[in-house]
Amino acid sequence: MPFIYFISTLLFLGFSLPTQAATDKIILTVQSDVYEDYLCLLNDSGPLQITDFKGKCSRRDVVEIILLQQALQLGGLELPVTFRTGNYGLRNRQLLEEGFLLVSVDTFWLTEAQKIQAHLYVSEPMLRKGEYVAGIYTSPKNKKALASRSLKQIQQLSGVSSQNWTADWHAMQQLGLKQLIDEPIWGSQVKLVDHQFVDFMLAPMNVDFAKNGVLLELIPDIAVKLDDSRHFVISKKHPLSEAALKAVNVGIAKMRKSGLIHKAYSDSGFFYAIEHNWKIINN
Repeated sequence: MPFIYFISTLLFLGFSLPTQAATDKIILTVQSDVYEDYLCLLNDSGPLQITDFKGKCSRRDVVEIILLQQALQLGGLELPVTFRTGNYGLRNRQLLEEGFLLVSVDTFWLTEAQKIQAHLYVSEPMLRKGEYVAGIYTSPKNKKALASRSLKQIQQLSGVSSQNWTADWHAMQQLGLKQLIDEPIWGSQVKLVDHQFVDFMLAPMNVDFAKNGVLLELIPDIAVKLDDSRHFVISKKHPLSEAALKAVNVGIAKMRKSGLIHKAYSDSGFFYAIEHNWKIINN
């Protein structure tokens, strides 16, 4: 993106330049569909008061928005939060690196965060290594995939993921599939599986594919571990960076001790495979 266009885009979105960055509020950018589910889960409650994360709109990225705000508050950074909604995607990383954005509402894989740690602080883990267990999703019409219950059977299938997603790609490579397709766009992955051009894809246990206009089905009793931890990342260039890092880490420690972090992910259905003793086929 050309620099002049990047700056004009930031000004349009309401971000200040680093030397003018406001320290009286925290701006969080979030995908529009995630924000809708966030409001749905809150159900007119305040995010700092939420202790029950169950609901039809609950999922990992939604509960992390709430947990981030609670961590900041528990850690003593009690500033009002303003949301900017839209299709941010990779722009979030650039906003963080340049100091226009304080913290990402969506956690990063540690291996990904470490690549840009010159620009970002990395929080204590929200999901610890070994806790991220993904479901294996296929088309309801794909009888062969749906009947799979072992690594040997899964190896007879094709899968799709993205080399840009380090933990996902590594896990898929571990499986030794008949074919592994590299597709960087999530929506395109979904369509490939829906049309049975590819047999399956990995996704969290509680994904609502109806938002993509399709119905993918979870292969029961088996799952895949993504062997990395996930963390909030904080811009080193933002004026609130050190205060935010301290607050987030203090808040995470308090929420970990109280059991709130585990409860939030459990309520959202994220730990379903672990809690129901599904077989992890890449252990």
